Amino acid sequence: MRPARPGNEPFPPDPQAPEAPPSRDVAPQPPRGKVQAWTELLRTPLPHLELEVFTQLHPVRVDQADGATLLRIQPGQEVKRALAPWTRRFGTTVPVFASLEAEANDLLGAPEEAARWLRERPLLCCAAPVLDDLLIAARGMTAQVPSSGITRVARELAYAAAGLVVAASQRWPAAQIPWADTKNRPTLRLVAQAIDLALAAQDHEHALAWMRWMLGRDADDTHGWRSVMGSLRQPDASKP
Repeated sequence: MRPARPGNEPFPPDPQAPEAPPSRDVAPQPPRGKVQAWTELLRTPLPHLELEVFTQLHPVRVDQADGATLLRIQPGQEVKRALAPWTRRFGTTVPVFASLEAEANDLLGAPEEAARWLRERPLLCCAAPVLDDLLIAARGMTAQVPSSGITRVARELAYAAAGLVVAASQRWPAAQIPWADTKNRPTLRLVAQAIDLALAAQDHEHALAWMRWMLGRDADDTHGWRSVMGSLRQPDASKP
């Protein structure tokens, strides 16, 4: 059984179980070509996700406050200039506080154009706000069609992006990266999306590792990871 996470709708589990007969009330599914285009869009950044590039594009700002070291991982000026036209054309709305969901209609409606933008501007493929937009859009994709292909590629993208965020902060092992700092949220949301996708796949090893990292970086436990970790450690009462 997958533990529930407070305040957020999870990614649906991978559709491995036999499908139930379709209901007459089910909404029309997107055409197959659209689903393929969504999958290709999520796959486009993967070859460009390199730690050296990510750290160059996201200089870490280090501050001291009340005896604590605070990090802010956000795009530098070079990325911000490239991001402006992307945001105008494809940017999602801003998720509410700890939510991982937002409106991504422009990405859902024009995946081929968005993928072409990324191929022509590979710098954007390693930009945290773009990866954030894509993973938010992936939730909209799976809400419309329960495609194991979309979920699998979204998970691969989220895992790779989360790995970059964790690695980029390794030089400051005791530093905090507070969710309360809104500048951190697009970057931290990459790790939160990876956790949610790992939980959906019952990949508890990765989910637990990233939840521990998040709690080590922000003691406020904004997402309720402690309760999720506790439920993972409990035996499943539904099993004989």
